[in-house]
Amino acid sequence: MEAEWEEMARRNWIADEHHCPVQNIVSPYEKGYYFHTDNPFKDLPNAFEEGIRKLKEGDLPNSILLLESAVLQENYDAEAWQLLGTTQAENENEQAAIVALQRCLEIQPNNLKALMALAVSLTNTGQQQEACEALKNWIRFNPKYKHLMKIKIGSPAFSRRMSCAANSSSILVEVKELYLEAARQNSDVIDPDLQTGLGVLFNLSGEYDRAVDAFHVALSVRPGDYLLWNRLGATLANGDRTEEAVETYTRALEIQPGFIRSRYNLGISCINLGAYKEAAGNFLTALGMQRQSRSWQLSNQVMSGNIWAALRIALSMMDQPELFQAANVGDLDTLMKAFNLDL
Repeated sequence: MEAEWEEMARRNWIADEHHCPVQNIVSPYEKGYYFHTDNPFKDLPNAFEEGIRKLKEGDLPNSILLLESAVLQENYDAEAWQLLGTTQAENENEQAAIVALQRCLEIQPNNLKALMALAVSLTNTGQQQEACEALKNWIRFNPKYKHLMKIKIGSPAFSRRMSCAANSSSILVEVKELYLEAARQNSDVIDPDLQTGLGVLFNLSGEYDRAVDAFHVALSVRPGDYLLWNRLGATLANGDRTEEAVETYTRALEIQPGFIRSRYNLGISCINLGAYKEAAGNFLTALGMQRQSRSWQLSNQVMSGNIWAALRIALSMMDQPELFQAANVGDLDTLMKAFNLDL
């Protein structure tokens, strides 16, 4: 059991939806994306603009509802689908993020933000080949690097490396070489998005120290990017550098206090350090944020099953059966009161 938990924690995701205490009453629509029912913003004329405003405020649950309204009103709005996908990822709802980002790319295949975000989400859900395909498409559609896809263009050494990669039957090796070559050819300028892609690839190959270096390079250009700080934290955690991961997640939350994914990751790191009470506090804070949607009835639909599952693990480690039972039935009020947290 302990080994199984450690493996789940290393991957920074928990596939325990079957025991989620929250009922997701949603309606199926458009390529597998499940929209929330009774959306209070469904007829709002400026839903997209309001969604962006809520996102900047760190109000992820209401931002998602607004962006869902926006894509229902204009189903071919690639930017709205992209933002819906990235916001779902920040809100610790990876599957919804993947579907929304895929829909964006059906409409606009060269959306670089969506391709990179999709690669990250696919990596988080253990879909290595699909993640590599997304990263390869990021190179293919990027005006700065698309020439690298033409194998005959470039140095003979690059061609030989690519040939070796192809012979290895490993798309990971192939795509990693593409990104490394892109970095070599642009060594005088730091591209934080390229470094992010390298960080993801090094995570996939288990080269966590190299991934840490890549994210540090990206952060040297974008020190205020809370997504990068979170990805650095996840990489440090994957490399068994949990104490450093805690500091890094904390930095992400200082920049964006409403960043639920980072709050969740911080809780997982606390579990790995044996700080179960602190872990539970972080999970409850995240669930409380998710519940702050405009409609109280709707709020139960936006709370993450992943976070509830992690909370139950933390409470079981604390030997608090009554609190574990409260988590099992989704009684957030009782749990928040027990931990002296504001509702």
